[in-house]
Parts: sequence; C-alpha cells; structure tokens
Amino acid sequence: MNGMLTRKHLLIAILLFAFIGTQLSLSPPVAFAASAFNQTAASGYSTQSGIQLENSSEGGQNVAFIDNGDFISFQNVDFGSGATSVQLRVASNTGGGKIEIRTGGANGALAGTCVVPGTGGWQSWITKTCSISTITGVQHLYLKFTGGVGNLFNVHWYKFSNDPNGGDVFGKVIAGYQGWFTAGGDNSPLNNWTHWSKNGSAPAPTGNVNFELYPDLREYSKLYQTGLGNLGNGQPAKLFSSYDQETVNKHFEWMRDYGIYGAALQRFGADANNAPNNWKSNRDSVAVKVRNAAESYDRKFYVMYDITGMNASNWVTAVKTDFTNQVLGAMNLPSSAAYAKQNGKPVICIWGIGFNDRPGTAAEAAELIGWFKNQGYYVIGGVPTHWRLGVEDSKPGFLDVYKSLDMLSPWFVGRFSQLAGADHFKTYQWQPDYAFTQQHGIAYQPVIWPGFAWKNLHNGPINEIPRLHGDFMWRQAYNLKSLGISTGYVAMFDEYDEATAIAKAAENSSMAPNNQYFLTLDADGVAVSSDFYLRLTRDIAKMFTGEIPMTANHPTSHQ
Repeated sequence: MNGMLTRKHLLIAILLFAFIGTQLSLSPPVAFAASAFNQTAASGYSTQSGIQLENSSEGGQNVAFIDNGDFISFQNVDFGSGATSVQLRVASNTGGGKIEIRTGGANGALAGTCVVPGTGGWQSWITKTCSISTITGVQHLYLKFTGGVGNLFNVHWYKFSNDPNGGDVFGKVIAGYQGWFTAGGDNSPLNNWTHWSKNGSAPAPTGNVNFELYPDLREYSKLYQTGLGNLGNGQPAKLFSSYDQETVNKHFEWMRDYGIYGAALQRFGADANNAPNNWKSNRDSVAVKVRNAAESYDRKFYVMYDITGMNASNWVTAVKTDFTNQVLGAMNLPSSAAYAKQNGKPVICIWGIGFNDRPGTAAEAAELIGWFKNQGYYVIGGVPTHWRLGVEDSKPGFLDVYKSLDMLSPWFVGRFSQLAGADHFKTYQWQPDYAFTQQHGIAYQPVIWPGFAWKNLHNGPINEIPRLHGDFMWRQAYNLKSLGISTGYVAMFDEYDEATAIAKAAENSSMAPNNQYFLTLDADGVAVSSDFYLRLTRDIAKMFTGEIPMTANHPTSHQ
C-alpha cells in the first residue's frame, strides 16, 4: 500500500462474530473458546499484509485500504469443538469483494468464502453471515481479501458461531438413497422385479433389462435369481431387493464404514387421496427400514419428496396429505433420533421445484415451502441447474421461490462431462451460484456425481459420461472446495439404473452376466475396486471438512 491514503473502491469493515459475547479489543490478540466465540476487533490482528487502519463510524478502528491478495491473521485462535459459520460486519460502496476464511496460512486450508455486497457506502454497515467448513482446535486464522485488481476493502471486527443444536446437512456429504429395487419372491407388496426390469418379470437378455451398472453382490445375505446368464466367474446372476431389511442394513453399514454422514430418502408418488396401493405400501415399508438402519448404524436421514410425474392439479395437496398421514402419522419418521436436523429444525427436501418438466407454479411451490416452514422444518429445494437465471431447465419467474428456501440443491447430473466440463461449471455455474446464495443467506448444496449412462434403460451411448476412474467426481469436489463450498449431495448411493451409484459395483466382466451388456468399473481402462467410489466419497467428505488437504488429484487408491 506504501502509505497511500486514497479511498478504495471497496471498504469492508468485518465483524467475525462469535456465538455469544461482547466486543473485545485485541491488542495483543487472544484466543477464544468454542463455547463463547467472542466478537473480535479486526484491528487487533497478529500480522497483516498491505492494510491500513482508519476510524470507523461505529467506533474504534476498521481495517482499510486493502488490495487484492492482502490479509490479516490471528494467532492461537481456539475454535474448540467446532465453528460452522461466521458473521461479518461489512460496508462497501460497490459489490463483488470476497473474504476467504483460511487456516494455516494466507494460502492455507480454505474453510469458506464470504461475498460482500454493495451496502450503499463506505461506512454503511450490514451484518453478513456465511457458512464455513467446521474448524476445530487451536488454529492460526487468516482473513484473505480477493475480488479483482487494485484497491478492495476495510475490516472492523469478527465473530464465529457454532450450531448449539448440531447440523446434519450443512458441511456434510449426504447421499441420495432410492431404495426402489424389488425382486420376484421377496414378499414385498409389489413382489416383482421393479426397476431391475422393464416389465416386472425377471431381468433377461431379451431387452428386459432396465439398469446399467451391475452391483457387487458378494456381501448380501439375501439374493434372488434372475433370468440372466451366469457371471463371468461362473456364479449365478442374482440381484438384491431393497424391500429386505438386510439389504438396507448393508447399505447403511457401508455409509457408516465409509464416512457418508447420511441419506436423503427419496419419496415418490404421493397421492392426494392417500389411497392404499402396492407402490405406496412398498415405499412406506422401505422408509421404515431406512429409519431402522439409520438408527442401527448411527447415520442420519431425511425425506426428499420427488414431485416428478405428479398430477399438476393437486400435487401440493398430495404432498401435504402424504406428509401428514404417512410420514408423520403412520410412520412418524421425524421423531427418530436419526432424523436429520439443521439449525435445530428437522429437514425436509422438495425435489423438482421450478423444473420446466415438473408440475407446479411459483405460487404453488411457495405455498408448499411456507407450509413446511410454518411447521418448523428446514426446507431444502432440489432445483434446476439454471435456477438462478430461469432459463433452459428452469421455468421463469421462480427466483423469489428459490430465495425463500433454507438450502438450494441444484441438479447437475448429465449437464456436463469430462474434466473440462467440471472446470467450465466452476466458473460459469458454481461460482455465481454460490455468490448469489451467500449474498442472500441461503445454504448451497451442489450435486456431485460419478458419471452417467443409460444404454439399457433408454438405449443411450455406452459409457455416455465416463467416470474417468474417479477423476471426474473428484474434480467436481475439488473445484467446489476451491470456491469455499463444503456441503455436497452425492447422486446417488444406489442408482444402478443410470449408473450413478457409488455403492459397490462390478469391477469387471467377471462380476457381470456373460450374455448381457452392463457397465463395469473398469470401463475407462483402469481397474478399481468395487468400493472405490465409497472410498472416494469418504475422501471428498474429509477434504470438505479439512481433515485432508485440498489437492487437484484424488488421494484415493484405485485398489
């Protein structure tokens, strides 16, 4: 800065707030405990690069005259058992500046990024709240300032928060759970081969195969014989049923063993009159088994309503009726200790809001979101890729609906391919998405996915969007983390239909039927173990929480 006192284009006074406490003037800086993250004066920094101080209209001094790449740091900050958000007192004549929350150095581990809006003046203060990856223990804290070239901002004081009620979604990796496979002879209400085949009869090499990726069956205790030829290793070609508690238990055991925090249980086909039918009975039974497994294996779960295919004339009533009579009444799922909560509220997700091929007007979506919020629920919206602009897969006129959600989870499966596609999405989709959600106080839960294909389901190309032996999924996670995003939704845990499953799958042709095409995990020329994508997901979760460094190449061994 060379002592120049020219007014910057952006002045930011930052309050990093604590959960409870009063302002401290730190000179020298002091540590604070996780139970009371006291408000800390930014002017009490330990070290700095490029900044100057000036008098603040709110009293004391704020850090000012900041250029791109400048920072302030605080030594020996004790985050105790964990901080998950930060509040900032900011003033800016223009928008677009960013504050990176880092530990260990100005270019150290990134816990989160706060985007600073224009506030109407250099001393016109607002409080900005941003979510961060959990920071624990004693750390060297850095606030790094970015946002272009030239002069940027001022900084006043700060305070971190932990969530006294715990948070089961933000800062976590959650996997979508379909649980929709049945088999002939499984004694389910359907008692047929739902989702494995096209017509309910046993899958056979006659065009009656509905799924793409063959599962690894070696750990299942209950399996059912198909009409497919033997596996390449000579074993009979069998499949599991999601109706069996043993199957659901195995899946949640894997979630526990591989560090997947919980599951979003898909709920399809809500019926406005709540009339009993085999599909509904089957889904209710699986939901109860998911609750049982989540409780047994110490995982979290929440209900995700998928409104695909619902009647446009009564879909809101249908969801309300199903939730009241079944989810709350008959099963009372939210009463489970395993049911996910965020900000002290039970979580519900409505997937399909605003999609141009799903039912619902903006007014109807707003009504349903408000209905859940009025009952004390934390509402996640599964929204289109282009929700922010209201184009392509998104209906126009839904922006206020999206802004009313507690958390936004845009759908990205099939929207890009290859590493270059993930890099493009980082710049043109995720970065502006995240900036928007940060500006409007909405949590952001982007979808991360391993790859995609549906040759058997819809006669698409073989290996349509390759997994690239894990590189594709890791690049998504790496790019998101580099933006300061630490929350993710993995699509999906058990979606073998469209080959997005991360659950154990056939490694090669020896583990798939010998007379029918199936995608196997060696399709990209590298042999990986059947549990590779579970291990990769575990490492993504660790990278998001800062347990392992953020690296461009995944640390997960292929075997």
